[in-house]
Amino acid sequence: MALPKISSPTFQTTLPSTGKPIYYRPFLVKEEKILLLAKETGEVNEVYNAIRTVINNCIVMDAFDIDKCATFDLEWLFIKIRSVSVGNIINFKVVDSDDGIEYKLSLDLNDVEMKMPDENHNNKIELDGGIGLMMKYPTPAVSEKIKNLEDITEITYELIKACIDAVFDEDDVYAWDQESKVEQDTFLEMLPVEHYKTIGKFFDNMPKIEHVVNYTNSNNKNKKVVFRNLNDFFILG
Repeated sequence: MALPKISSPTFQTTLPSTGKPIYYRPFLVKEEKILLLAKETGEVNEVYNAIRTVINNCIVMDAFDIDKCATFDLEWLFIKIRSVSVGNIINFKVVDSDDGIEYKLSLDLNDVEMKMPDENHNNKIELDGGIGLMMKYPTPAVSEKIKNLEDITEITYELIKACIDAVFDEDDVYAWDQESKVEQDTFLEMLPVEHYKTIGKFFDNMPKIEHVVNYTNSNNKNKKVVFRNLNDFFILG
């Protein structure tokens, strides 16, 4: 006789990149083991793969594809799933850089918000002569592709190359992924420097998580701990 199964509650949040609802469940013991093993290794790749696996398991929507999810969506979903799984309050310690004292602080995951771009942010980038680009946000697959690159110029180039969705002019739209690697490289390498910088601003202004925990040290100086990426939240978990 099969043992009875305990059902998990379902929660809803809004995916930052699309504004559409997405449904998820808390992670279970099997998923917690995956996270703990990754945390023990301390390897960035192991942590990344563990988080992808857990999120993919916990999303209760058949159409969900984590590899098409923007990286900031991934961060948002992990925080939401972590909050309903083992609690929204995370207690942590920080050693102050001025007085050397260790302070006990706490972070409420329910207070974490997605910092949205200003109203001028657009995935359509106008260049010259009626030519422009349609951009898409970097996905976990893109992050995986550039993770071993060290030169910032090469990282920026490969990031832009991976996140162009289409090129357009006054007459037509050209799907980027239908062009050869040679055509893509030629197009990018022929761009004026100012256009290249304009494209870079797309990434600077995309949605991002930034949460601040404030405290006052023994010298009565106001200090803060800033959380900006997935790893910042993961190491506290």
